[in-house]
Amino acid sequence: MSATYQQLLYKWATLAPDECQATERNYRFKLRILPQVEECFYSNPWRYINSEDLTLRQLNFLMLTIINHCAARHSTISFTFTELGTTAVISNGLKSQPQFHQAIAALDAYIQLLEF
Repeated sequence: MSATYQQLLYKWATLAPDECQATERNYRFKLRILPQVEECFYSNPWRYINSEDLTLRQLNFLMLTIINHCAARHSTISFTFTELGTTAVISNGLKSQPQFHQAIAALDAYIQLLEF
């Protein structure tokens, strides 16, 4: 699972380096902290996340960040929960693969929006 998550984060870092950046370590990434998601009192508003350590706090931060990026683009996001996993749909067409958590599904669909 972490391999899929890591691949999605690499794609995000490639498509939108102002939102997500890869670091010198393959499994660490930096996400820009949005003021709508979390208060930041630092001059460098980035949060490190680890693709090998999927914590609920990290996944919630990721999901809120993606939802805010979609809202800034005036795109809707919805979720469908099935026995295969969670899928996310952005703007009635960009659909993720089934994922074990809605944050990963949202990231999958958001990358499609960035590629569109």
